Amino acid sequence: MKMNYIVDISNLTKNYSNFKLDNINLRIPYGRIVGLIGENGAGKTTLISLMLNQIKKDNGSIKIFGEDNIKEENKIKQKIGFLVDECCFHSCLNAKDIRKIMRSIYTQWNDAEFNSLLKHFNVDSSKKISELSKGMKNKLMLAVAMSHSPSLLILDEVTSGLDPVVRDEILLLLKDYVQQRQITVFFSTHITSDLDKIADDLAFIHNGKLIFYEPLQKLQKDYILLKCSKDVYQRINKEDIFITFCRENEYSLLIRSDSRYPNNIDVISTPTIDDIMLLFIKGDLMHDRVN
Repeated sequence: MKMNYIVDISNLTKNYSNFKLDNINLRIPYGRIVGLIGENGAGKTTLISLMLNQIKKDNGSIKIFGEDNIKEENKIKQKIGFLVDECCFHSCLNAKDIRKIMRSIYTQWNDAEFNSLLKHFNVDSSKKISELSKGMKNKLMLAVAMSHSPSLLILDEVTSGLDPVVRDEILLLLKDYVQQRQITVFFSTHITSDLDKIADDLAFIHNGKLIFYEPLQKLQKDYILLKCSKDVYQRINKEDIFITFCRENEYSLLIRSDSRYPNNIDVISTPTIDDIMLLFIKGDLMHDRVN
């Protein structure tokens, strides 16, 4: 029987001397592209490392495909493709060497799929990893992650440090792959414009706490971004304002899209992910939660 959620995290906690991932509760439905957003040091990589059982939790539970991620780690990882910011293979290996290694690890490894992705990405399979650019390394690692029919891709800052052309190429492939295979992607990045292009849902983490998990379209449908002067701000019903942020006497407001507001607003727009993240981090929350 198929579970409702591909990832089900309950009361997850990890303590460090100067940081705490604090009581994370997160459920991810099947078939979604989920963007994990937050500042550097917010806890994104810690959360992903816990999901992959690379570090040990202090409390809580993580279920993936309905299975405990520690007790059933090997079984779960057969169905996960993951990619982190740093290449995990020795620099002397090339794609041909990696292909041989992967055959012995994944029961569903597909040479033809791997070769097709390398060709699509123009990765020279004879070149050592040490001879590849960062962009080519990331393309190689993404090809590895996608060549054993995974049901879940977990990606940590895979577009970081890449030029816009390479980033767009990777994002387009991810979007097409998800649509064709109906898989789930959990995608951590601080480049929020990447998620504007492909994300279905957003999970926002700040200071080790999960602030919200919401469909992006819902956020952008239910709220608008207003920019106005202090005089105009004072005439807006404060019950309609979700978040407010003031800098140099200019107010940025996230308000419900069905709210009434004065005509002389300087800017009215659909909030981008960057807008949402900035307002949550810098602004004053006027209500308890996203409705």
